[in-house]
Amino acid sequence: NYWKILIFILIFIYIIYSNIIILYNSSKNKTISLNKQDINSNKELYKNISQIYINQNNLELKNYIEQFFVGLLEGDGTITVDYISELKKRVRIIIAIKNLQENQQMIDLLVKYIGGRKTLERNNTYVVWIASSRSDLAKVFGIFAKYPLLTTRKKLQLEFALEFINDNTYLSKDKFIELRNNKYNKQSNLIDYYNNSFIPPIYFPGWLSGFIEAEGSFKLIKSENNTIHTSQFIIGQNYDKFILKSILNYFDASNNTISYDNKKYYRIHISNQKNRILINKHFELYPLLGYKYSQYIWWKMNH
Repeated sequence: NYWKILIFILIFIYIIYSNIIILYNSSKNKTISLNKQDINSNKELYKNISQIYINQNNLELKNYIEQFFVGLLEGDGTITVDYISELKKRVRIIIAIKNLQENQQMIDLLVKYIGGRKTLERNNTYVVWIASSRSDLAKVFGIFAKYPLLTTRKKLQLEFALEFINDNTYLSKDKFIELRNNKYNKQSNLIDYYNNSFIPPIYFPGWLSGFIEAEGSFKLIKSENNTIHTSQFIIGQNYDKFILKSILNYFDASNNTISYDNKKYYRIHISNQKNRILINKHFELYPLLGYKYSQYIWWKMNH
């Protein structure tokens, strides 16, 4: 009980402090910068970003990275609870991505501005960000309070994890497994609700860049004579059609079709010139931070 109270106190302090910063910064027409220490390990990758975002407040960058982090987690992350014993459960928040130099730098930004730690797994093929300590989990839960999760699956993972954070109540392994297996029981009801009522929050643009870093792709289509015929921005999502509908609306492409596979995996393709202009403007303000940035620049420069 002591640790649970301490966690909630830390979350409360974090939220109050962050909201003060947001109110302060909202009065200034500024965007987010990556300073020299953040970009010096790969100047070529972040050259355009550093030229766009200059002389800005480090706290504004932190706010953006928090929004980006939530979107990235919703695509490439998981919130897990491990059974240790009848009296002990372990909560971990994990993001695992391919071990590429750009992705390592992105994880370094998460560690610097959010907390957690970086490790390499699966024979060094994946770089992994992990939050598992009480202090790191308190920071992340504070971020979730400020920028709530949007996908139904992650919402339910968080709900399940909060049941066990620093809870030493006796629970058998069989009962734990039963609860874990049932944690998505409410997902279909959540999907039905949000399909009819979802309104993108004010932090949606920053969230979206993180989500695109995880789930988006940039494709060039060649014609028969081997020249570039067209380009496509593609992104998909399991279950949550409302997320893709919101992305289409955001890029003024609401007339585009949402394709699906057995009503489980949904995908959108955006390709016309008007929408590409909006995509480019979006990334000027809300930059990608990992390997997907390199893909985007290649896509942009070749069509």
